[in-house]
Amino acid sequence: MSAEYSGKPNNTTFSIHCLLAYTVDYSLLTSAQSASRIDNSFRMEPTFPLLRLPENVILEVIKNLCASRLLKFSLISTKTKNIVASLGIEADYVCINIYLDVDITMFCRYFNTRLTFYNDSVDQAALIHLDSNQPISAYSFSRRRTVQSSIPFSFKNWLDHINTVFCYNKPPNVVFFPGNERFEMGALKNAIKSLNQLVLAGERTEFRSREILKHFKNANELILRRNPFEEACEVQKYFIQNCNNLVFRDFVSLDDMLLVNSKKVEFSRLMSQKQFNQFLKHWIRGSNPRLQYMNLSIDRTNLDDGKVYLKGIRCIEMSEELKKEIRQKHGISDIEMVKIRRKEGTTAVIATKDYGTFLYVRFYVLY
Repeated sequence: MSAEYSGKPNNTTFSIHCLLAYTVDYSLLTSAQSASRIDNSFRMEPTFPLLRLPENVILEVIKNLCASRLLKFSLISTKTKNIVASLGIEADYVCINIYLDVDITMFCRYFNTRLTFYNDSVDQAALIHLDSNQPISAYSFSRRRTVQSSIPFSFKNWLDHINTVFCYNKPPNVVFFPGNERFEMGALKNAIKSLNQLVLAGERTEFRSREILKHFKNANELILRRNPFEEACEVQKYFIQNCNNLVFRDFVSLDDMLLVNSKKVEFSRLMSQKQFNQFLKHWIRGSNPRLQYMNLSIDRTNLDDGKVYLKGIRCIEMSEELKKEIRQKHGISDIEMVKIRRKEGTTAVIATKDYGTFLYVRFYVLY
């Protein structure tokens, strides 16, 4: 049962059915008479003056509501907004997904809630200009029902409200899926402004990907499914950015790896033992000074020839205690670990796990 309210926002009578899971047996609606009885029963339901209670009692009543009902309760008035915010529920992150629709999703440790926009747009070919200040309808993602606010909300209002209610003060993560071409890019940039993580997931055209990267330049984390550029130097501009996390799911050269200036890096395409070996030798000499963690996969085709990826590299044996500490700290179960040392003394651990066709490698720098 969704959290709906009756009357004006300052009405202190709140239907108790917003707090209880009430299921209607639609099989009873077999005649006008039975339908009338159910309608009358709803009209005659007693209401509970929840908002007249002390605030600490209200908190006890609402603290067990799911995220979507908390959100709807918070939309009744400024008072209910502040009450929900006082619960101190902290979102892990807020994500904006852009495809044929746009949705805002709040992720928390135990639950999440999602609002959808533009799912009522009939003309799939029309270019949509998302105006951050114009009132816009929001829909419950699961039931496709309109979510009401006490005053008309713009896209910016909806985003600010979610951030306030769920104690989130960071920029959102933004994911572009196929279909996002419906939305004019400049309007999207004006509506979202800043972001934490930018994800390009399955872009259909390189042009659109380049357009997205041009408008959203300063992400702390960047995830690229494919390289949208023809010239290697173009994608390398994003490798040298001073971001926290880079995930690249296309082919990378040794030059690409050495230009990476991120703290955490993930490469998805298989690389040769020789390429990784060359990277390690460059790292020992001083490359990639900001790198803290990297994972990648090595082609296992020639692994029977020996550990070529460690050829010419002085490895330091690790105690079982240190291996156990690394496994517990990072939640891994890698079988083999060796330690190497940089020329200025910094050490790193190379942890590997054999998956048959490839060798999965984790590279931890120990600061």
